[in-house]
Amino acid sequence: MKRFVLNSTVAAITLFTASSAFADDYNSGVVSKTPSETYTDVEFGSGWYLRGDITYNIDGRSSNSFTSVSDLNRSVQADYDDAVGARVGFGYYVAPNFRIEASVESILDSEFGYFSSVGFAGQRNIDVVTSPGDPTATPPVLPTTAPDTVFFDANGTVTGTAAGLFTGATTGAISGTEDFEASYSTSSLIINGYYDLASVGKFKPYIGIGGGIGRVNYNQSRKLVCAAASNETCVVGSTGATTEVTLTLDDEYWTYAYQLSVGAAIEVDERTSIDIGYSYTGFGEGDDLSYADGTGIDAEGVRIHQIRAGIRYDIW
Repeated sequence: MKRFVLNSTVAAITLFTASSAFADDYNSGVVSKTPSETYTDVEFGSGWYLRGDITYNIDGRSSNSFTSVSDLNRSVQADYDDAVGARVGFGYYVAPNFRIEASVESILDSEFGYFSSVGFAGQRNIDVVTSPGDPTATPPVLPTTAPDTVFFDANGTVTGTAAGLFTGATTGAISGTEDFEASYSTSSLIINGYYDLASVGKFKPYIGIGGGIGRVNYNQSRKLVCAAASNETCVVGSTGATTEVTLTLDDEYWTYAYQLSVGAAIEVDERTSIDIGYSYTGFGEGDDLSYADGTGIDAEGVRIHQIRAGIRYDIW
């Protein structure tokens, strides 16, 4: 009887020991809810993002020097009407607060027009006094005159006479009007560097500066009307003697572009932000642009003040 009890006890101890050893190597599948004291760094986000904006030009300004159009050499500053556009781009976070972004932008036609009084070159037939006469004589001696033709430019400066009787340096130009209608559109590829400032809640303000290339397209129409008197002949542009001419231009040029920006991103979720900002964009000077009759303008660039709103989406 004692031997049976002893053997049973040894068997129980052996089974318990084996069960404990088996349990050390066995994973029951139960996950502990107690957090581990160790962790592993994991990359969160790729650093790339996409953006899309609708833009609105609150001021587009261009300075044009008109050359040899209706014999007028002058500069006109064109303040164009507001216009809308669109921009798409992609960027990369080089550092937590610094990113590089490439964007393509297109601005639809922005219009400008003015109507003004101008002077025209031409010629005028006049009677030049060759003898003053003597009104005190008895009977009075009337002055004598002889005809002459005076040629002058749009400023009224005399360039010559037919008979040489007129000796003045200036005379009045022929009066007239100019009706100028114009529009421009642009497209650009600009690379900007942005620095994100400290966040204020869900708002993250930023500043930016960049440069690239741009295309400027001009479409212009200039109706010139010279109101000549019966003794006058107008010279309008390269068309010669006429009283009315309409000159058109549809031309473009490529140039450098630069941009300054400020704005703020408003966080919607961990990937999406609403981006609202202001940009000042400048396009450089271009080559001379030609009207249909061979005359033209010296395009001196476009300056644009712009507000924009869009969405920035981080690619994960």
